[in-house]
Amino acid sequence: MKPLYLLLLSLLSLLPWPAAAQTVNVDAAERYWEMTDALRRDQPLTDNTWNAFVAVPANRRYIASVFSEKDLKSYRRAIEVIYRPSLDSLRQARLKAESWYYVLNEQYRQREPEFRAYLQQTAQQPGYLDLMYQLAYEYLPAPARHPVANLQLAYVAIGNDAISEQEGLVFSLKSAIDWNKPKAGILEGHEIHHQLRPGLDFSFADSLDQTLLYALNMSLNEGLADLIDKSVFMRSPADSAETRSWLLAGAPAVLQATAAWPTAPRPELRYYRRLSNGSNGHLPGFFMARTIERNGLRPQLLAASDDPMAFFLLYQRAARRDKTRPPTFSGASVAYLKSLQKKYVAPARQARVRALAP
Repeated sequence: MKPLYLLLLSLLSLLPWPAAAQTVNVDAAERYWEMTDALRRDQPLTDNTWNAFVAVPANRRYIASVFSEKDLKSYRRAIEVIYRPSLDSLRQARLKAESWYYVLNEQYRQREPEFRAYLQQTAQQPGYLDLMYQLAYEYLPAPARHPVANLQLAYVAIGNDAISEQEGLVFSLKSAIDWNKPKAGILEGHEIHHQLRPGLDFSFADSLDQTLLYALNMSLNEGLADLIDKSVFMRSPADSAETRSWLLAGAPAVLQATAAWPTAPRPELRYYRRLSNGSNGHLPGFFMARTIERNGLRPQLLAASDDPMAFFLLYQRAARRDKTRPPTFSGASVAYLKSLQKKYVAPARQARVRALAP
């Protein structure tokens, strides 16, 4: 059976290239392979070589988002052990112990031809970006369905994650390939959605409301984008159980705790991070977005995709309809959400209009 990326080539060649300038950068991946080629020849990984590798812009951005200083040192050591022949006995011991960074780098070592082919035959095909945009547009309001001007998209050959930030998107090759197995382009579509979803700047809000607004917005941000890829996983026999365990099984408990909110916000962000199990909004965001969509409220969700309070209020409406009887919020919580919405959404939208005015 041919790899998925080969089967897509004929389709990708038919898709139009977005009008706005789009750049796919693979320098970081190529530098990784240059570095590991030397390691395969049993050359040590020197500080100069490593520092030059880390300084590649896509690597620098990805590492800053994903790795702590301690973790990065461990990851560097794992790369050297996995690739240098003289360290093979240690490599085998670490793999037997299932040490994650060693297992991950072994994947990069064994699957290098697959990763190289993905870049050459899929990710760098002009039509592939258009496919990603189409997936994102399905969960965006009409005014937001346009290519990102001067999009900078890069692939790295480290880690197993993706990041979306103002400077652009960075994907690890392993995450891009594995995440897209159920359906091509869904990881990139998820991350591009973060670039396109109209957001509101609540930096003017009262200090006591800031962290709550941040937590609400993260649930909306990830929950809505999760409909692009996590919904596909739910239909995939290979991934359904893992997705349910990660994002659905614990969601009712999180929402029940949320429903007990007092009428004043808790000021510390760590409270909300603990409440969502450190998921940065995926939990309970996907559960909420899925409940909203399942109960026929997707048009309303897209129409208010910039308003985190509307997201929670729409969930409340959907949950009351839902035959599975998911948790609902207390009357005090609903009233407080409405007060936040009234206080902040209109001014934030007006400020956005002024900022976009010529």
